[in-house]
Amino acid sequence: MKKLKKLLVLACLCCAGYGLGMWVKTDKARDTLFSLLGEDLYLAIQDKVYLLGDLLMWPIDFVRALLP
Repeated sequence: MKKLKKLLVLACLCCAGYGLGMWVKTDKARDTLFSLLGEDLYLAIQDKVYLLGDLLMWPIDFVRALLP
């Protein structure tokens, strides 16, 4: 049961990271964040969000690469 709970939490984190990455890619979100945070902080946060998304999605990408 504990393994299932951990897997569910990991799946939720992956989905949240992917959703956040997709939201940051929209033009409206970019404009809003850019105006609120400024250029340097916005770009630093954007890099970290993309890195987090890549780290969370690597198992799925790995399995996709193995499939024919």
